[in-house]
Amino acid sequence: MAADGLRRKRRTKWVLAGGLTLLVGLVALRLFVFNDTARAVPIDVAVERYRDQLSSTTAAATTVPDTAVATSVVAGSTVPVVRPATLPAPGVYRYVTTGQESIDAVGGATHRYPAETTITVTSAGCGVDLAWHALVERSENWALCVAPAGVELQPTGRSYHQFFGQSRTEDLACDRAVLVVPLDGQSREAEPLVCTLGGSDFRPVWEVLEAGTRTVEGEVVAVQHVRMTVTDDDKYWEHITYDWYLDEHGLPVAITLTEESLSDTAYGDVTYTEQYTMELVSLTPLQ
Repeated sequence: MAADGLRRKRRTKWVLAGGLTLLVGLVALRLFVFNDTARAVPIDVAVERYRDQLSSTTAAATTVPDTAVATSVVAGSTVPVVRPATLPAPGVYRYVTTGQESIDAVGGATHRYPAETTITVTSAGCGVDLAWHALVERSENWALCVAPAGVELQPTGRSYHQFFGQSRTEDLACDRAVLVVPLDGQSREAEPLVCTLGGSDFRPVWEVLEAGTRTVEGEVVAVQHVRMTVTDDDKYWEHITYDWYLDEHGLPVAITLTEESLSDTAYGDVTYTEQYTMELVSLTPLQ
């Protein structure tokens, strides 16, 4: 199937694009349209979930040496110095948050994000899993591991949405990992990935941009600016700009996202929009 054909079948951001007939779907909408909810995840609930996860998992190695990024003089000669890449400490990190997601179907629905959301870091696989809990109805998961060149974003992830009481989980699978925090601190050229999201074609482009600083609790923190973009201008279009400002371990210190897409669904064309900003409250996670 051609790439355009795959994109026309692109995932939707809500589950109403399922395989129900139009008649059954209309009945379901009548039942659910006035019951759409947007529920915050309390901080204490996020911490309790983290503790439950911690009790059932084992710690993973989170460092790997890189001997090519620093040197020192020993006995008159220059020799490599081992400098390990490290990952974020496990725990629950709090973020001041503004933003929302919305769809224009069935009269429209908007989920406004709470003033504070969390990212939970847990040991998993070759490194750590990060889970952003925006709402009970909205979450994201991604993973980081260390490599000789620095911290890499892993090629798998997950996105969860719920509208009108109906949920959709979309698994991400890409052809490779991508470097997001290089040990040498240098920018990198744009790197396109070949992925599927929810089983449909998805083509993000990642760039490591400039290094900079952010202030957290009065402390100046060095950050690496990383950007992901998706530009799809066919009939069923999609535009995403996703900016991460990561500390040396890959922990987001700040995030901004804008997204808009048009999807073909059983109920006609549906526009999905999402925008938010996040700022880290503290470098010390809750545990």
